[in-house]
Amino acid sequence: MIKQFIDYYNKARMMQELKFQKGTWTEEDVNDDLVWNIPIYDVVNRRFAAFSSLLEAIKQKNNDPKNNGKYFSYLDIDNTEFITLCYLFRLCGSGINYVPKVDLPWGTHGFGNFWVIEHLKRGNTNTKEWIKYMPEKGFCDVKGYLLPMIKGGLKKYIQEESLYLVEYLINYMNKKKYNNITDIVDEGNKYLNKYGFKRQNFVLTAFAMDMAEYYPEVVNRDSNVYIGSNAKKCLKMIMPKIKHNQALNNLCEITGNISKPYDMEDVACDFIRYINNFQSDDHIKMNNNIIYKNNVLK
Repeated sequence: MIKQFIDYYNKARMMQELKFQKGTWTEEDVNDDLVWNIPIYDVVNRRFAAFSSLLEAIKQKNNDPKNNGKYFSYLDIDNTEFITLCYLFRLCGSGINYVPKVDLPWGTHGFGNFWVIEHLKRGNTNTKEWIKYMPEKGFCDVKGYLLPMIKGGLKKYIQEESLYLVEYLINYMNKKKYNNITDIVDEGNKYLNKYGFKRQNFVLTAFAMDMAEYYPEVVNRDSNVYIGSNAKKCLKMIMPKIKHNQALNNLCEITGNISKPYDMEDVACDFIRYINNFQSDDHIKMNNNIIYKNNVLK
């Protein structure tokens, strides 16, 4: 199965280069119906994934590979505000919505469905005002993702606790260089447990990966990560006798170190979807009811 994984990885890499890095690959080069037609299997670096589109647009501005940064060219956001945005965005589902859209990015998968965007569009980067003027309902609208179950409710937690956690984590990260991704997750969970909340492994892992992406001088991009269930399934399938984090590092090396471990964790998740030929009902409708299949496991 390792051969099939590498085959998939190379196809996804070509799609990433074609879509976001000025590549010139053709459909014949990619040679995979599923990868070519379903926009889930098109990245090997996390920053290009749909769930990072909003953060890329805001952070990269005119250098945003998806050209969404132009909508925020006027925005002056400092590090504390951006880090707060990262946490709130991950907490609220990363704008996940598998309904394909072809219009402007607002509301599209990984970009919209998040109340802070309305503030950012007006140039408001005041995090306390984001919280103060949270809508009563509909502050995030996700499809295909379960929001965290939090004591007292998500909205109350955001209003009363979230900024304190972000402040705590910023102070923690600033104490030393090259924090590990898992250390940030552990520290965040320790804080949450101290104040009677459940752990937020998934949210904090995504947040810590963002910190590695955008602040590599503070968070080590090569550090180990906590690995999700789909990625574990993938690693057990292709490297059954190797511990998960070592397997991720091996895959990074085998594929030319284009991906960091935090990238490869997401690629491993996508591979499980790929071998099962996953595509949402909405993607099938978008593709005139054609159900595509991969060309690796036929």
